[in-house]
Amino acid sequence: MDRRPDPAGVAGRPVTVVTGAAGGIGRELVRSLLEQGHHVLAVARRPAVFAEASQAWPGALVQVEADLALQSGRDAVVEAVLRRFGGLTALINNAGVGMGSIRPDYYKHSLRLGEIDASILQRFMDINAHAPIALALALLPMFNRHWGRIVNVGTSLTAMLRPGFLPYAMSKAALESASAVMAADLRGTPITVNVLNPGGPVDTPMARREEKARQDALISPALVAPPVCWLASEASGGMHGRRVTATRWNASAPMDAADPIGWPQLANDSTWTAEPPIDIQGKPA
Repeated sequence: MDRRPDPAGVAGRPVTVVTGAAGGIGRELVRSLLEQGHHVLAVARRPAVFAEASQAWPGALVQVEADLALQSGRDAVVEAVLRRFGGLTALINNAGVGMGSIRPDYYKHSLRLGEIDASILQRFMDINAHAPIALALALLPMFNRHWGRIVNVGTSLTAMLRPGFLPYAMSKAALESASAVMAADLRGTPITVNVLNPGGPVDTPMARREEKARQDALISPALVAPPVCWLASEASGGMHGRRVTATRWNASAPMDAADPIGWPQLANDSTWTAEPPIDIQGKPA
C-alpha cells in the first residue's frame, strides 16, 4: 500500500518533521511552521511543552520524545510519521550539540586538546553528523512523491576551522560534506537538499553567555525561522544543493543568501578526473 501523502500533504497541508524542537531554534521553527499551515512532528530528547500551539492548531502538532543518536530514537520518528501522517514533505534536521556541553566557558577559554577524549568526539559525531543523515535516509522512501525538502542546520566555515572547536568543527564539517553528496545524489528528483547556516552563534541554551554584552550579540532564533520555513516549502523547489545564511536572508531574493554546499570550487584543486570539473555554482563546468 502506498502511504505517501498527496501532493499537498495531509488534508491539503504539508507535513514537516523538526528535530531539536525543544531548543531555541526548534521552538521558533515549530511555531512558524504551524502559522504557515504545516502539520508538524516535533522531535526532542526531553519532553517539550507546546500547550499553546496545540490549542491554537488542534491536530496539527505531534510531539515525539526520542534520542536521535540511537537507532531506536530514529525508528520512533519513522513510526510516528507513518502512523500519524503516512509520509512527509519536509525534514528539518535542527538537533545538535555544541561546545557548551563540554565546558560552559568555552567561548572565553578555548578547549585544549588534552580535554578531549574519544567519547566526546563520538558523541558530537553521533548527534551532529550521523543522526541527521541516518534519519534522512530512513525517511527518504516516505517523502511526498511530487516534492520533498531536506534542510540540515549547519554552521559557518569559520566555526569549522576555529581553534578549540575540534569536536563541533569536525562533526559539522561532516554534515556539510554529507549534505553536498546527498544533494548531488538526489539531483533530478523532486527532493531538494539544502543547508542552513545561521550566520553566527544563536541565542539558545547551547550558546548562552554570562556577560550581557556577549549575550546581546547573539543571533535571535526568530531570524533563523524565515529562511528555514521557506526552504521547507514547495516554493523553494528551485533551490537545491545550497547553503543559505540566515543573516543574509532576503525573502524577495532568496538566492542572494545562498552559496553552494561544501565550497565545491575547492574541488578544482583535486587530482580526481573521474567526474567533470565543478564550477563555482556547484554545477558541472
